[in-house]
Amino acid sequence: MKKKIAVVVSGVDEEYQSTVLRGIQDCAREHGTDVLHFVTFGGLMNNVGHDTGENNIYELCHFEEFDGVVLLTNTIPDSTVTSEIVKRLQACGVPVSSVDCDLGTKFSHVGIDNTRAMKEVVRHIVFDHGIRDIGYISGPPTNPESVMRYNAFESVMREAGIPVTDDMIFYGGFRSCDGADGAVYFCSRPAGVPRAIISANDAMAMATVLELEAHGLRVPEDVMVTGFDDTYAARTFEPAISSVRRPLYDSGRIAVEKILGLRPAEPRSIILDTEFVKRKSCGCNEFISQEAFLEDSRNIRKSSYKVLDYYQVNIPLVNRMSCALAECEDLQEVLRTLQDYVERMDCTRFYMCLNTNWNEVIREADQSGQKINLIDTRVTHGFTEQMSVPLAYVDGRFTSLPDFPAEQMMPACENEYDIPLLYFLLPLHFRDRGFGYVIFVNEQPRIENPLLHSWVMNIGNCLESLRKKEYLGKAMAELDQLYVMDPLCRINNRNGFNKYSAEIFEESCRAHKRVMMMFIDMDGLKMINDTYSHKEGDSALRQLAKCIRMSCKNGEVYARFGGDEFIVFAGEGSEEQAKALSGAIQERIDEYNQISGKPYPLMASIGWHIAEVDEESQLYPLITAADMKMYEEKKRKKVSRYLRHS
Repeated sequence: MKKKIAVVVSGVDEEYQSTVLRGIQDCAREHGTDVLHFVTFGGLMNNVGHDTGENNIYELCHFEEFDGVVLLTNTIPDSTVTSEIVKRLQACGVPVSSVDCDLGTKFSHVGIDNTRAMKEVVRHIVFDHGIRDIGYISGPPTNPESVMRYNAFESVMREAGIPVTDDMIFYGGFRSCDGADGAVYFCSRPAGVPRAIISANDAMAMATVLELEAHGLRVPEDVMVTGFDDTYAARTFEPAISSVRRPLYDSGRIAVEKILGLRPAEPRSIILDTEFVKRKSCGCNEFISQEAFLEDSRNIRKSSYKVLDYYQVNIPLVNRMSCALAECEDLQEVLRTLQDYVERMDCTRFYMCLNTNWNEVIREADQSGQKINLIDTRVTHGFTEQMSVPLAYVDGRFTSLPDFPAEQMMPACENEYDIPLLYFLLPLHFRDRGFGYVIFVNEQPRIENPLLHSWVMNIGNCLESLRKKEYLGKAMAELDQLYVMDPLCRINNRNGFNKYSAEIFEESCRAHKRVMMMFIDMDGLKMINDTYSHKEGDSALRQLAKCIRMSCKNGEVYARFGGDEFIVFAGEGSEEQAKALSGAIQERIDEYNQISGKPYPLMASIGWHIAEVDEESQLYPLITAADMKMYEEKKRKKVSRYLRHS
């Protein structure tokens, strides 16, 4: 049976992550091991809700199901997320290798001496170049590697007798945009732009250079800049970035070897060698042979063409995808639209896994049973017990698959493949509202896709649009119901009566039919309210409404007209039908009185009017005529009661 390992990582579009991951993937493939990458893009949107939705993918990872876990927690901006992952791993006991961040004696560690490496950088700027006016662009203040590098910077500054003040430090998140923001900060600093800016990684260093140049400053003539990690991009940048060279690819390989038990004799923590490479960005020049220079030049031209070609093809593609998804009216249309774009993602298989309640809206009555609330069932942490798979790309064709348990993480069909595979699981969400996740499956590494985040976000945004449309539709239906329904008696009010009787009345007028209008008035409501409370009065009104509703079985339109008055309209009417309906209502009233146990009887006066209608007829004169008949009935009953008591 194949082994499988999990990789916890954020921001796979950066060179640091992709280089470490290539080492992980190559080693795993050589040893017949699947790799499941749980991927986020946290910290990019400056939106806490969005980051919550991104980080939710880590909740899917059932660590106990793996033969080992590789952590790149230094790529996750939120330390609370990292702490929770570490706590879960400590509890489940699977082998763990942490790259760069040493997370304690329970886990293996592959890293470098960040303190020694950063001290070498700072000493070069301070002592070799004689610079004392220095700015520092840090990673997150809670990231262990970031803390070590900052502490090394501060230590050398103290050693040189240079005070470190708050305005010398800018905290970022290890992303290139943080370097640009840091450069803007230093350019607007009251104390002026520092003579050198030391950056905690290469991505921020290169962005710093570009932003300084945008402000008219030259590197290194006006401002020296250094980085950390010695990525290919930093080496081939102009000016080439002075940086700390480290074996990123080897870090990934060794991490996998340790959790697979291939390095049993080695210590828990392995510290790899680093080297500070002085280049043009700090005013130094590393010797490069003519042959190496020409090779680099060829590689740069090829790389530049590939990047330019990639963006020229794929940015319009992602924009078209966004536009096409925005036009979709329902999920089925979304699934059809996605098929065109999944085929372009260069993956072996693809699964779209949705929470079974991703668009569910629950209707719930309040305590009185009168008002209907729409309950939001959003998932912000974890996933539903079962996941649906409305879209799967398997064996070159699109289909849907049966639901599967979320704890299984992937559809059951993935158990059928014997070769080692790479899985990339990314969250589907809108802000903190989780919809599910997508899975890309590959046989070979193909993850350097800088538009992957945008691609997945397009789907999440589209699902949110569909969910809101459905939610608003149901909300509008509820509002429409409230508009036409009497909240006390739960039958039509005047608006409802007008709405539902209009078409029947107009058809009757065109056909010159005889129609029936009935007017019903509760007797003694004031006495019930005054003697037994308005609550009892409301109860009596509801019971009368129920008697009317249960008696109208032939398509009649009935409503509470107001106060203690009710009306019934029938599109075809005769005296016999009206008498039968009146008798049915009275019979139900009598049945209620026999079993109610109330100290008062439920009583009503009923009158009706039969008329043939035509195009000149109007509805409300019929109501007035029926009201007059009802009033005659009420007056007759009063006279009858008077004669019985005299």
